[in-house]
Amino acid sequence: MSVKRKPVLVGQQEFGAIYDGVARNVAQWIQRGQLDYSEAVIVSGRAYWTLGFAVAQGERFARTKEPNMGVVEQLVEEQSPGRGLVSALTVQRADLPPIVGQQEIAAMVGEDPAAFLPRLSAAIKASAFPGPDWSLSGSPLWLLSSASDGLESTGRFSRVKSKAPEINGEVVEALKSGRYDGPGSKILTRGVKKKS
Repeated sequence: MSVKRKPVLVGQQEFGAIYDGVARNVAQWIQRGQLDYSEAVIVSGRAYWTLGFAVAQGERFARTKEPNMGVVEQLVEEQSPGRGLVSALTVQRADLPPIVGQQEIAAMVGEDPAAFLPRLSAAIKASAFPGPDWSLSGSPLWLLSSASDGLESTGRFSRVKSKAPEINGEVVEALKSGRYDGPGSKILTRGVKKKS
């Protein structure tokens, strides 16, 4: 897949909006077993689905739901201008390039996310690190290639200002191959856990 045309993704907010609802609806669909994470990519503890999967999901509900195609077209235009709607809808989870969020970027340089994230935010604001390739459901996401290039070209994250951060090749390879199981690789749970 060419990274010139990013895949169009949806988080819970965008998924809910496709069906004229809110992110809470998506959480309810998951709780009810109408939706799961098997077709999602998990980045920084949150689930993201391809646009095609989200649009097709309406037919899978017990009571069929029609997607709001105006919202769908807007998502395509915002995320991948110039991409046709049909090509945006045909991207499958298996076609996705490696995608990272803030937690994965921190792991790439072996930093504690709590200490690293303010420096990452400052570097983005100063244009010393590339801005996110996506901003979905309030979270920034990057293609792994964008994040790697940004880390290699800046010393902003290093304690030694003139030196670029040391990138952990094992973490990068795990992210590329889909074997990454570090910070951000599991869904963040909220609320009280049910007792078994």
